[in-house]
Amino acid sequence: MVELCLVSIISSVFSKKLKPALGNISNISIVGAIERAINFRDKVSILSENGVKTVLVPMDNLAGLSTLPITFLGKADVSFYGKTQMIIQKMML
Repeated sequence: MVELCLVSIISSVFSKKLKPALGNISNISIVGAIERAINFRDKVSILSENGVKTVLVPMDNLAGLSTLPITFLGKADVSFYGKTQMIIQKMML
């Protein structure tokens, strides 16, 4: 939740739009620590069913990429990030 508030503020300050149909499945603490997403496959499946086209995922979940349904990988872009700055860049157009 913190990451969405942070990105919204930065987006507003710099007049940059966020990507449409965007989802993020991790938690970022107020100090910037990125936590691994739990139930990775289930969360990605739910996002896919609800029309998300780009999913941002922490690097710690990279090994779980092979568990994702092929149908999802054909419909959406899974983008991995390792730093807080990367998520901000990947969320904006």
